Amino acid sequence: MGTIDLTNKTVKCRKPHRCGWCGELIKVGETAHYRTGVHDGDFFAEHQHIECCESLKNSDFGYDDEYYPMEQKRGKTYDESHA
Repeated sequence: MGTIDLTNKTVKCRKPHRCGWCGELIKVGETAHYRTGVHDGDFFAEHQHIECCESLKNSDFGYDDEYYPMEQKRGKTYDESHA
């Protein structure tokens, strides 16, 4: 079914969040990428480091495909994280 993005924007965090790509902490005041959407019928919302969002976009499996949240390395593509 794939992913449908509803919100896709850059924000300044007012509270700490875990990055949906690498699982590392995004601290208060840091800039992050915020996504909401629907994946296979389920709603999701996540924050990502800016470099992690770029890594997701540059990963070989494609921006709309599935990955396991918080299991990649910060700023690395999916293949680089699992080499």
